[in-house]
Amino acid sequence: MKLIWKIVPAGALIVLGLIIIPLLIGINDAGHRTIIQYPTGTLVVKFQPGLYAQWFGTATVYNDVITFDFDKTKAKGEASLDQPGIPVRYQDGGTGSIFGKARFTLPGDEDTMLKLHKAFRSNQGVSYKLIKTVTEESQNLTAGLMTSEEAYAEKRGTFTEWSRDQLMHGKYRTKLMQIADTDDATGKRVIRNVPVVDYGDNGQPKRLESDLKTYGVTLSGYQITDWGFEDKTLAQISAKREATMAIITAKANAERAKQEAITAEEQGKKNVMEARYEKEVEKQKAVVDAEKAKEVAIIRAAQRVAVAAQQKLEAEQKKLAAAEYKQEQQLRGEGDAAYKRLVMEADGALAQKLATYEAVNARYAGAIEKQKWVPEVQMGGDGANGGNSAQMLLDLFMTKTARDLSLDMGIKQ
Repeated sequence: MKLIWKIVPAGALIVLGLIIIPLLIGINDAGHRTIIQYPTGTLVVKFQPGLYAQWFGTATVYNDVITFDFDKTKAKGEASLDQPGIPVRYQDGGTGSIFGKARFTLPGDEDTMLKLHKAFRSNQGVSYKLIKTVTEESQNLTAGLMTSEEAYAEKRGTFTEWSRDQLMHGKYRTKLMQIADTDDATGKRVIRNVPVVDYGDNGQPKRLESDLKTYGVTLSGYQITDWGFEDKTLAQISAKREATMAIITAKANAERAKQEAITAEEQGKKNVMEARYEKEVEKQKAVVDAEKAKEVAIIRAAQRVAVAAQQKLEAEQKKLAAAEYKQEQQLRGEGDAAYKRLVMEADGALAQKLATYEAVNARYAGAIEKQKWVPEVQMGGDGANGGNSAQMLLDLFMTKTARDLSLDMGIKQ
């Protein structure tokens, strides 16, 4: 029993220590900040990881970063908020959902953090009462600035930009603007009052006070991954798109027919111009050929004229040369005749006469030489007559020749 009584106080001390130590010392984990409220009412923020003195105070742990996952899939990691989309209503009354993710960083100074703690009291309170509320409100305010068709088609980028801007800097102030539109049901033109962003004189949108800015919470990450629309809106968009496509197709067909007509007309004009220019080319070619033939004819005529002139000059030169030659020959003949006449008058043409005389006698001598002057058989007679006859013939010829030549063989005194 004494041993039991000794052990019991020791165990009680251990138990008491296990109970008291957590009230005296706390640990701030990385990625968190802890607000300690001491029994005296003093509040202290522990930002850095590690031990801190709690001294029987209460500790409230906050995440440094609060994440809000509102995409289609469940968050795989730890998320402060996780829900499948944010429901919104568009300007035309259509409804839908916005899917995405946002990340918010809590303030880094003690005063602002204590202000946030006093307003929301816990990490869950900040997540649901501040982060979730402001994010959903920015999505709906943005959706109210456009129709579901605009959000579906051409203004997705604008939706992302406007919703991020309102989260970071505060909600837009809006005003009503009258816009003339056509009623889809009746087809009549109606005037609608639609909310639009109210811009100041500096061109920047006017804003309401930002709750996030008030409590020092900043947007550190934001993205919209998808849009969801109700079936009625999708059917309406689809029908309108089909009608629009039909109109576009009809306009395109009409435009194509118009273009084909214009093309055909232009093609006809082109063909006419081509034919005209082909004829013009042929005409120009014929003109060029004619001008060429004309120039060639002119050149050839000029050449013929030049040749004729040259031939005339040559003929005149030949004529002059012939006249000169004739005169030369006449003068030469007259000179030769005069020379011969003078020679003949000087010696009585003795040289010519002698030459003629020699030639004639040579022929006679040759002829006589061939004759048989002495007969081989003599029938009667005395034989002396043969020689005398030959001599008489020679004398006769010589006399005739001398007479013909008027040759005086005597020596002049």
